[in-house]
Amino acid sequence: MTRGQERYAMPWGSLLLAPFASVPALAVTGLGSSDAGMASDLGSGLVFGFLLGVPVSFIGIAVVGLPLYFLLQRFDSLRSWIACSIGALVPFLVLFDEAPLRTTVGGTITGLAVGAFAYALRPRGVPASGQ
Repeated sequence: MTRGQERYAMPWGSLLLAPFASVPALAVTGLGSSDAGMASDLGSGLVFGFLLGVPVSFIGIAVVGLPLYFLLQRFDSLRSWIACSIGALVPFLVLFDEAPLRTTVGGTITGLAVGAFAYALRPRGVPASGQ
């Protein structure tokens, strides 16, 4: 694989694994949301994370994350703070004024976690040619 091909390698780790970061993020942000107790909140947060958080995160990464990844790679602008900001901004804009504040904050924190995990799992660059 040449340097140019490696630079635009498909980020399979980010695409397939990063959405699972939504599970613990949703479980933690849901603690204290009911009178049933912390164990019940944690259990329902884990179930909710797997049933709703992971599929929505897959869609978000495929629709928003991949095009932005390739665009930022093209201009050598892929940075951790950009991935985290976009990860938090997308759910905030979707949920703002449409959902309760607690849901908006939970979605924003979840998006931040998925964005950070996607950045951490991105394909690493190859050494300069000739090395």
